Amino acid sequence: MFEDCRGIYIYRENAKFLMELSRSVEKLELFQFRMKFAGHDCMADFNIKNKGFEIFSIQRGRYKFIPYLKALWHGFRRIHACDFLYFYYPGNICIILSFFAIFQKKPFGLYVRGEHGISSRISKHLFRRAVVSLTISPKITEQIRQTGGNADTIRPMMDDGEQDIVTDRAYIAKGQYKLLYLGRIELAKGSYDLISAIKIMRDQGVCNVSLDMVGDGADAIRIKKQVMDWGLSEYITFHGTISDRKILRKFYRDADLFILPTHHEGFPRVLYESMIAGVPILTTFVGEISFLMKDGYNCYRISPKNPEEMARKIIAVLHDYEKKAVVAQNGTKTVKSYLSNKKESHATQLVRILNEKGIGKVKK
Repeated sequence: MFEDCRGIYIYRENAKFLMELSRSVEKLELFQFRMKFAGHDCMADFNIKNKGFEIFSIQRGRYKFIPYLKALWHGFRRIHACDFLYFYYPGNICIILSFFAIFQKKPFGLYVRGEHGISSRISKHLFRRAVVSLTISPKITEQIRQTGGNADTIRPMMDDGEQDIVTDRAYIAKGQYKLLYLGRIELAKGSYDLISAIKIMRDQGVCNVSLDMVGDGADAIRIKKQVMDWGLSEYITFHGTISDRKILRKFYRDADLFILPTHHEGFPRVLYESMIAGVPILTTFVGEISFLMKDGYNCYRISPKNPEEMARKIIAVLHDYEKKAVVAQNGTKTVKSYLSNKKESHATQLVRILNEKGIGKVKK
């Protein structure tokens, strides 16, 4: 969580989950670290003060040791008053607090957001002890079930749904093409690789592309400076963080190609949104991306940390753009089929499972 003089902020979709959950339980509490707002933390754009649930937080500064000890001390004490605990997983504090819950014989669940560390002996033990583990992908769900845990997959946490799927998009050759990146501007997300690919294309004389980069992040200042130093400001535009869904939808609709060059990931929401908008996709296959994305069927695969390959793939897609419609249309079919099988929201699904298990008065 991030704070300033106006309030405390988290990512919008997590806030919506908490607000919906608070309406279905007797009392809800969010327990998390908080930090002072910095300019590159703009993805946390929703003020959660006075939104129907309580907030208990530990201030985290430059040094982690003391705040971690405070979090463990207060976490152990607060577990005693809870009927149910729901941990965002993985994370060192959440792992320890899960064992505290076992020690105090309190039922708990896990929201598994990625594959990092889920194959460890500790994780497998916790999966077996959890009331339920809700995951971001069927692949992780199956891995947890194989350990003996009770697991299911959530519906993607995003505003757009079946009603927003674009079916009338035209795929025609153009004189100029728009590329789109939407996410955190960071080295680990492949942002530097992407601007490097644009430089390679520009050095080869490819001038009919522009790139819109929507988002902010810890490396934004550094990457913007590099774009200026390379003389690419005419081709690359940074738009900062945008929360307005209408504006974001327009970016997707106006884009001719969406690019996700990330080095690590769970399954990113932006891929669902790109398929909903019918945009052809170039993406790495790290993390859980391969569970839904198939190279040459509903996207084109690129390797992480390889700007040269990325540049070649971009040129190839745009060179034969009209024939790439079938791949984008398969992406539309993919997301339509996936969403049609997951009607419940994350909060509704969690509450239903707890009701089925006979656990009441849910508190997080």
